[in-house]
Amino acid sequence: MGQVLLTLAVAWVGFVVARRLHLPAPAMLGSMLAVGLSNVFFDYAVLPWYAKVIAQAVSGAFIGMQISKKDVLNFRYLVKPFLLLVALLTINTFVTGTLVHFLAGFDYLTALLGAVAGGVSDISLLSIELGGDTQIVALMQTLRLVGVLLIFPYWIRFFTRREGDAEEDIRLITGNPEMGVTWLDRLVGGRGRKIIFTAVLCAVFGLLGNASPIPAGAMVVPMAVVIVLNITTSVCYVPISFKTVAQLLAGAVVGCSMNPSIWELMTPRALIAMAILMINYWAVNLIYSLYCKKKNMLDLKSAMLASAPGGATDMSLIAADLNADLTKIALIQVLRAVYAVTFMPAVIILFTSWIS
Repeated sequence: MGQVLLTLAVAWVGFVVARRLHLPAPAMLGSMLAVGLSNVFFDYAVLPWYAKVIAQAVSGAFIGMQISKKDVLNFRYLVKPFLLLVALLTINTFVTGTLVHFLAGFDYLTALLGAVAGGVSDISLLSIELGGDTQIVALMQTLRLVGVLLIFPYWIRFFTRREGDAEEDIRLITGNPEMGVTWLDRLVGGRGRKIIFTAVLCAVFGLLGNASPIPAGAMVVPMAVVIVLNITTSVCYVPISFKTVAQLLAGAVVGCSMNPSIWELMTPRALIAMAILMINYWAVNLIYSLYCKKKNMLDLKSAMLASAPGGATDMSLIAADLNADLTKIALIQVLRAVYAVTFMPAVIILFTSWIS
C-alpha cells in the first residue's frame, strides 16, 4: 500500500511540475515522466490492476463524449476526407512500424503500436493490455505528440502562408440540434446525477470490456456506450477533472512499466527509427493536404490541421489561432482518435498473428 501511495504522490508532483512548465498533456506526460524516470533509478513504482481499467474506461468515455448528434449529421459531408485520412494513416502505421521493426529491432507489435496516430495515454495503455513493450510505445507516442505540438504549427504556417482564412462551410451544423426528452433524461437529471451515472457506466462497462475478448475492451466498450447515449440523450457528463485523473493514472501506469532496461533500448538505430516516425507523419500530412486541396475536399489549412497527429483539443486550439475551419478539424480529429483505439488494435493483432 505504501508503494502505491508513493507512486501516486510522485505522479501528482510530476503533473504539477509539467503544468507549470506548460508541457502538452501535463497530467499524462508529467506523471509518466516523473514515475518512469524515478522508477528507472529506484524500481519502486506499483499500481493495482484496476488502475489501468479506470484510466482506460474514463479515457474511452471522454472520447465518446466528443461525438454528438451534430457530428453524426455533419459526417456525411466529411466522409471522403476522413476515409482518405484513415487509409493513409493505416498504411503509414504499417510502413513506419515495419521500418522501426527492422532498423531498431523492436518486435512488430511494439513497433506498430508506437506508430499508431492515437493518444499517448490511450495507445500506451493498449500496449500494456496487448503485450507490447510499453516503454518503447510510450516513448514513440510521446515523441510524436511533442513533435507535433512544437513543430507542426510552424510547418503548417509555412505551407499555408499564402492561404487566406478558411471560409465557413454553410452546410455544416454548428449549433447543438434539439433532442427529445427521453425517460432516461427524466431519470438522470442534474449535473451531479449525470456525473454519478457516467462514473457507474464507466466502471461497469470498463470491467465488462476488460473481461471480454474485445481488443482494448476496457476502453472501447465504455466509449461505444457513451457515444450511443450522447447521440440519443443528454445523460452523460465527464468533468474535465475526470479526464485529468484518468490521464494522471494512465501516466503513472505507463511509468510503472519503465525500468533500467530502457537505456539498453536507446541505440543509434532506435533514434534513427524514431526520426523516421516523424518524417513519415510529415509526409502523410503534406500528401493528404495537397490532395484534399486539389480535389476540393478541404482547404489546405484545414486539411493540414485535421491530419496532424496531435490531440483533437490541441489541434482545435491551434486551428483557432490560424483562423481555420474549427468544425471540420475537430470532427475529423475526434473520429481519428476513435479509429485509433477501435480499429487499429484489432488490425495490428491480426497482422502480428499472421506473421508469427
